[in-house]
Amino acid sequence: MILASCNFYGQKSFEGIVKFSTEITTTELAPEGFKNHLYNKYGDSLLMYYSSNGNFRRVHLNSSESGADSQYYFANKAKLYFTNKNSSQVDSLDVKENSLKLLSKGKIENQKILDLDCECYEFKATSIYNQNLTLNYCYNIESPKINPKLYSDHNDFFLNEYYEIAKRPYLKFSIETEVFKIIYLATELAEKDIEGEIFEIN
Repeated sequence: MILASCNFYGQKSFEGIVKFSTEITTTELAPEGFKNHLYNKYGDSLLMYYSSNGNFRRVHLNSSESGADSQYYFANKAKLYFTNKNSSQVDSLDVKENSLKLLSKGKIENQKILDLDCECYEFKATSIYNQNLTLNYCYNIESPKINPKLYSDHNDFFLNEYYEIAKRPYLKFSIETEVFKIIYLATELAEKDIEGEIFEIN
């Protein structure tokens, strides 16, 4: 684990990698085999690459041969692109539009992540399918800083609001519905230069 604090003004926004474990649970409302289906789709861990220009890429590790591969965000387009393994199809989402309707938001109990005291925020919302969701984001105040303006157009999932609050990469993200809960929990954070080819959609 590498952690470094920096003043964001006059310096680059955080560039580096955050590695997460992926934990999936389901409720009694889930159909049989749904938990395995989600693990096959999303894998058991995740790499998130941050560029100092606001681009990021999430890479799902150990998903199935037809599972999710990557999500690419390009700040100058405010779009998220999705790819799956063994498929040339690329889907996109305009994240200027929030697919969720906010019900409430606020600070919740702190949590220890990477042996660090992290502040956590919760967003309760409904989806376009009238499904209730709860999103949690956690961060550590000593983590490298991020320029929130780079994500001001990423309204979906309230990510712009999170970065405006934290100004740091999240060390935990979770999404919970009546059927399932997915938790991405950081296991490593490293500042390093990220090559441009990481953001080439294959």
